[in-house]
Amino acid sequence: MIMTREIQTESKGGRLVAADGRELPLASVHLAAQAGGGIARVILTQRFENPFDEPLAVTYLLPLPSDGAVSGFSFTLGDERVIGEVTGRAAARERFERAIVEGRTAALLEQDRSSLFTQQVGNVPPRTTVVAEITVDQPLKWLEDGAWEWRFPTVVGPRYQGEPGRVADAAKIDVPVADGALAVRATLALEVADQLTGAVESPSHALSRDGALLGFGEGAARLDRDVVVRWPVALPSVSANVIAARPLAAAHDGDAFALITVAPPNEGGVAIARDLTFLIDTSGSMSGRPLEQAARIASAMIATLGPDDRIEMIEFSSRPRRWQENPVIATESNKEAARAWLEALRAGGSTEMHRAVLEALRPLRPGSQRQVVLITDGYIGFEREIVATLQEKLPAGARLHTIGVGSAVNRSLTQAAARAGKGVELIVGLEEDPDRVTPRLLARTTAPLVTDLVIEGAAIIETAPRKLPDLFVESPALIAIRTKATGGEVVLRGVTAEGRFERRLTIPALRAGEGPRAVAALFAREKVEDLETALAAGANQAETDRTIEATGVEFQIATRLTSWVAVSRSITVAPGTPLKTVEQPHELPHGVSAAGLGLRPASAAPGGAAGGAVTRSKRFVTSAPEAEAGETEAFEVMKDLRLSAAPPPAPRQAPAPMGPASPLRKQEQRSEKLTRSGAAFGSVDDKSAAEKPVSKREATGRFARPSSTATKERASLWRVFLVLLVLGLVALAIAWLRGLLG
Repeated sequence: MIMTREIQTESKGGRLVAADGRELPLASVHLAAQAGGGIARVILTQRFENPFDEPLAVTYLLPLPSDGAVSGFSFTLGDERVIGEVTGRAAARERFERAIVEGRTAALLEQDRSSLFTQQVGNVPPRTTVVAEITVDQPLKWLEDGAWEWRFPTVVGPRYQGEPGRVADAAKIDVPVADGALAVRATLALEVADQLTGAVESPSHALSRDGALLGFGEGAARLDRDVVVRWPVALPSVSANVIAARPLAAAHDGDAFALITVAPPNEGGVAIARDLTFLIDTSGSMSGRPLEQAARIASAMIATLGPDDRIEMIEFSSRPRRWQENPVIATESNKEAARAWLEALRAGGSTEMHRAVLEALRPLRPGSQRQVVLITDGYIGFEREIVATLQEKLPAGARLHTIGVGSAVNRSLTQAAARAGKGVELIVGLEEDPDRVTPRLLARTTAPLVTDLVIEGAAIIETAPRKLPDLFVESPALIAIRTKATGGEVVLRGVTAEGRFERRLTIPALRAGEGPRAVAALFAREKVEDLETALAAGANQAETDRTIEATGVEFQIATRLTSWVAVSRSITVAPGTPLKTVEQPHELPHGVSAAGLGLRPASAAPGGAAGGAVTRSKRFVTSAPEAEAGETEAFEVMKDLRLSAAPPPAPRQAPAPMGPASPLRKQEQRSEKLTRSGAAFGSVDDKSAAEKPVSKREATGRFARPSSTATKERASLWRVFLVLLVLGLVALAIAWLRGLLG
């Protein structure tokens, strides 16, 4: 009998599942979007088919925009269209489970992160189809070159979750990743209501036009990346814009809502001395093109720095590693050395972002403004831990900006971290030119143009966020307010380097039902995100949770504490009938490798030639003979030892080009062999083993002629001895590392 035992290590946040030949329920996806004036309403339609002869239950980890409000949910089964409603999370799940027991078809949508939801559809009758519809209201992103950007996710990347217990809902957000391409495709129908001044573009997909509608150029697209569309519009002639609405819902007491976009003054930012810190994610998920793009972005920004600025770079995976012990002046020689260091970076290991953020927030010289630029794909599951750290540790005058790199960035991290860090978020695709992105971020590393911004007026009932952001060069701010239905004047006031900043706006009086329906939902979403940020900063948990739940129910949007549930009126399946359960997998995000995520080992070269890098398995295989054989149970450790013909990995970084190495760097150099790896737990990169040729005799453990029984026994004893020796060395190395890291 063969038993297997897995070493319990850090969770990769995903697992490979076989998809070839399987009949999966998600048959098609359609995105219908109307966009204009800075907001978009999107209806996501999914077609789930049950090809089996028994009832089906489907579970799907659904990606949705992190800044969007999920304001509608329904499904259609046959001739019946079932409209969902939002209730408290526990009540919604109870209703869903009761409906399944009763034999009714039901659907549930629960928020796990701002950009990640669990969708369940239960009791899909045999050989039938359920069509689900999800309505999302989202703000558009304003680009400094005079264009709006719409972004919609279609895939979820696995998120590193650390040691067991670190992420409370780790099992729920564990992503099933198909081991190959999936058949399901998405179609698009996008209508842009703005007056265009140029061509509509997409850095993610080829586009086609059919009258007023935009679609994918090839008709349908794989679900492996964000959908990104940009269109240029005429710049507004005023420095603030108002979109107001008054919903019909009685729950709002007749109140109106408004979204105010405030543009900064036209004068340029004040040049200041900058301590610019690049915090670069080099974990396994960044291997290949994501890390190449991250290095290109950092290099492009470094090229623009002057002699009054200072450069600091920290790369992190399992732990942070500094380029230099202290920041250096941005001289030409130092900038060249920094670019060389960036080019030498290699990806591998887990994503221990918390320690890296703490390392980057150390206060520096008076009079400078610390600007931390976090470049990452965001693939972690402990986003709230990072946000809480920023709320607590961010020094006065410091800001943290985020640049999400990749085709499916985890914006639950990048958006929330930028918000907590009083900075901005930018997303850069793998095919985009960093030179187009760099000016956007550099504009924000000047001093803010307007600080201490407040909004006042007799018509205002509530503001979200409660503390308004500073205004930076070419970076408008979005403010959501709840107002009296009669409208009135509101005044924006702030402080600039030249004196007072003031803008006066009029909120129009509105009739019930007048204005875009999305405005109230986006106010509610902004309010909830503000409450979540306050919670990370230490606000009262019970009181904050009550307010979040009440807001979700009042505005009928999904939140962490409220869910959408829809239940058919009729009984569709005989109560008590066993269900076939299927978990819909995801494709790998475009540009991301399964090996980099730690979901499969790096491919061994054909032939297993000696002299290659040694890759060791993390699985122990226990052979348990029958008791009467009288043999002792023993571990065959690392039985699937593979010798790859590939050359040893390139060094992760070039030697420090200037100044003495720091004590931390010296420790890193002594421990680099033992700690650096491409897996979450980490295989040992044994350089001596990689360089020394391995004979067939040594590789197979044949130390003598196999015909001799005594020699066989001696060989077995040698194998046991070597196994114990390896285990002892590994245990010592782990203990030493824990002491070092502790």
